[in-house]
Amino acid sequence: EYFTISLFFQLSSNALHIHVKVTIGGNYIHKQNISNSKSIMKSTITMTPWKFDEQMIMFPLVLLVIVCSHPTVNGFEVFLINNLGGNTNLAVHCFSPQVKNLGSLVILPGDDFHWEFGINIGTTAEYECDMGYGNKQKRFQVFAERRDALRCGNQKCYWRVDRDGLYLYIKEVDDYQKQFSW
Repeated sequence: EYFTISLFFQLSSNALHIHVKVTIGGNYIHKQNISNSKSIMKSTITMTPWKFDEQMIMFPLVLLVIVCSHPTVNGFEVFLINNLGGNTNLAVHCFSPQVKNLGSLVILPGDDFHWEFGINIGTTAEYECDMGYGNKQKRFQVFAERRDALRCGNQKCYWRVDRDGLYLYIKEVDDYQKQFSW
């Protein structure tokens, strides 16, 4: 009549960590540990004995509460690498229409600029960057969750900025592939 469930979720070092433990016996204890690198939330819930046949509906509801209490489920990182060569600096202004402005900066030759962000349940993330060097200037969409979540390896998107365009490292082919032209 009684059952035990143990769950552990860990998406990445910057994302979700959940520990759930259910024990068999007269007293059923459910422990919930939720953590995030930016904020830590911990709670313990003690429940009365839980019979499988009487309260079976409770487990999905408790699990839903656990997942929803920590809205960020995926953490991503985007890198822009100046591969223009010579002494050519890359001017960059990146922003997310939904979230925030990352500001303007100059990436020196061979250097990179990167940022990380989480994607909340029920939302999507997009980032755009205005880039320029010499007489070239253009806006590029450097992250779109539906487009990039699977093709970027380990939730890290590496963009190499060359004189002929932007190249994205595609994990599946283990190489950079041209995505945009100037």
